[in-house]
Amino acid sequence: MKFPWRFALCAMAAASVLGFPAAHAADAASGTMFGYTVGDAYPMTDETRIVARSPARSALITLIADSPVKPDDIEQVLLVTTPVSHTIIIIGVQQGFQDETSAREFARKYLHLLAAKYPGYEADLEVMDRRGRLRFSDEYELVMTLLEGDEVKTTDAPWVVEMLYQARLGSAMAQVLAERMDRDVSAMTLTEDNRGL
Repeated sequence: MKFPWRFALCAMAAASVLGFPAAHAADAASGTMFGYTVGDAYPMTDETRIVARSPARSALITLIADSPVKPDDIEQVLLVTTPVSHTIIIIGVQQGFQDETSAREFARKYLHLLAAKYPGYEADLEVMDRRGRLRFSDEYELVMTLLEGDEVKTTDAPWVVEMLYQARLGSAMAQVLAERMDRDVSAMTLTEDNRGL
């Protein structure tokens, strides 16, 4: 199985400055997408399918969500969580396509759906040439990127549309989630004498 290192690297970068919701939310403007909320603890079980573990200090976990609420044309939802409390940092999709035209049509479809559902959002699109950013509120955003398949390890498709929903960098949510990440990393640190082990 290929590992989504690019996905995990984006999550690691975001984790250093991401946020934690003040209250449970019901939509993308307040922290929820695909049935999961940024900042909630993911209920890990023996059946949880872990796709990757970050080798870096953060030891972030990328997993396949067990019960996402999603349209039928999205194959799976990926979550990036902290290593101990399993706090959700990023909710994402990496959808593979056999050709660039199909990938762009998928991206365009979701940009239109999101525009209709969240008419007050702010868009920063590079003409969806390769990347776009939708700001749903001061706290949350979705970054959509068109990638060539060799840049993504979760699929063998030649083209991939990646959607990463997260707290906005520099938001109030960012500070709280960064503190959660620090606590998780501290909990993993060995404090006992481990010489010679």
